[in-house]
Amino acid sequence: MAAVGAFVFVPLAILGLYSLSDQWNAPHLLPTAYTIKWYDYLFHYEGGLSGVVQSTLVAAATTVFTMLVGLPAAYALARYRFRGRRVLEMALLAKTAIPVILVGVGTASLFYIWGLHDTFVGLVAAHSVGALPLQVWTAAAAFQRVDVSGEEAARDLGASFIRRFVEIVLPGALPGIIASAILVFLFSMDEFTVTFFVSGVAYTTMPLRLYSALNSGYIEPAAASAMILLMPSVLYLGLVLRYFGSSELRGGLGNLG
Repeated sequence: MAAVGAFVFVPLAILGLYSLSDQWNAPHLLPTAYTIKWYDYLFHYEGGLSGVVQSTLVAAATTVFTMLVGLPAAYALARYRFRGRRVLEMALLAKTAIPVILVGVGTASLFYIWGLHDTFVGLVAAHSVGALPLQVWTAAAAFQRVDVSGEEAARDLGASFIRRFVEIVLPGALPGIIASAILVFLFSMDEFTVTFFVSGVAYTTMPLRLYSALNSGYIEPAAASAMILLMPSVLYLGLVLRYFGSSELRGGLGNLG
């Protein structure tokens, strides 16, 4: 466990130090001078603020669209046996089997034809394709944990589907649904490969700006970009542990396969 923790957190700590370092040369184990100039450089000269705003807007729209499409599918998978269920499951699982770069190339080809390349709608659509399986499986796991007997009793008493869902299903599944929404948001914020193919000059999200910073040959601006990208994930983990507990995340991710 300690080795796993070190494998995850040591690189993050090094990135954090690089993002704040003004001078760090061998044989020193730590920077000999610290600064926040790389963050200032990122926001004032590399369009970091624009990247954060664009990434946030795309992620928010992706989350809303994915929830509208994915929640009915998740509920159906959790509650019903229907014709085409296996096809739906295979379609959701296919995302994990197909290399992301192939998805990016194929999506870019279609978007050029449809006029969606380097557009807000195109980015949201591309991100939604990748995020939908994550949202559906996590939400389906949340619905499965709600006892169906209460819903059946309410139906026998004449409660409509909407009333049963709002008063019985939703309260029990809400933590998992919220967790799925946050996972989709984080997926969109961090998505690079497909974004690289379907975006251009008009939309440059934070992962693309991180890639550009790495290509500049200076690790410090890239490290600052990485730390900015890390902040939503840290906030998410804090919210899950504070309000829901880690069981919601484990339960959802355990059903991704």
